[in-house]
Amino acid sequence: MSKVLYFLLCFLIMFSPVYAQKSERIDPGYDFTKAKNICMDYAASPEIADGVRDRESQELFFKQMKANVADKLAKQKYKIDPIYNAKENFLNSEGADTKKYAKDITDEQQPLFEKFIQNNYDLLIKCIVSQYDTGKKQVEAHTYTELVPVTTTVLDATGQLQTITIQEKQVFNIPAGYYPAAFVQVRFDIIDTKTNQSVWTLDEKRDKVDETGVSNSKPGEVFTEVVEEFAASLKKNLKSRKPVGK
Repeated sequence: MSKVLYFLLCFLIMFSPVYAQKSERIDPGYDFTKAKNICMDYAASPEIADGVRDRESQELFFKQMKANVADKLAKQKYKIDPIYNAKENFLNSEGADTKKYAKDITDEQQPLFEKFIQNNYDLLIKCIVSQYDTGKKQVEAHTYTELVPVTTTVLDATGQLQTITIQEKQVFNIPAGYYPAAFVQVRFDIIDTKTNQSVWTLDEKRDKVDETGVSNSKPGEVFTEVVEEFAASLKKNLKSRKPVGK
């Protein structure tokens, strides 16, 4: 296994504002351009496995990955399946009646299912969500400028009054305090099914603060942004990331 190239990014994005911490580890020796068959899996950490947050984040993950990856690569000889499709295909291959039985894998079937994944997919993507909450976040006093729409009335060339909307700079002064916020932490592990080794890991913690003081920030919105950015990076890697030096 070639040496792993490790990146650590820690930054504050003062827009919205969103605060993010991100770490990324990627194997420079892996040829992502040869991966055509991909399986996507989801897991919730015990911290959010309450039947509400885990279900919502799971549905969002598969929905966004379908829209941003599977559907867009479907005509380019890629096969990208959610784990439940892979399970159903496996059970069908074993002769199970998936209409009669639950579409899940028993402990006895697990080794065979892992072999099925290895034989039918190049990569396994595991999305693990460990935080999916709302709360308060302390913010230091600061000022920022933003373009806001302003409606005004002007005279046109014929002398008639017309109502138009323009973008005007406005300065916002934010006092220090605790503001409503949404918190998300997610880890993506991309595993080479043939070696069972991780070839790419992305771990991100992202907070979105509502400095208006009105609790409008939702973890689903933040999580969707994280998944969309991961999907964009995945497509880019699948198209162009070859082993370093080759």
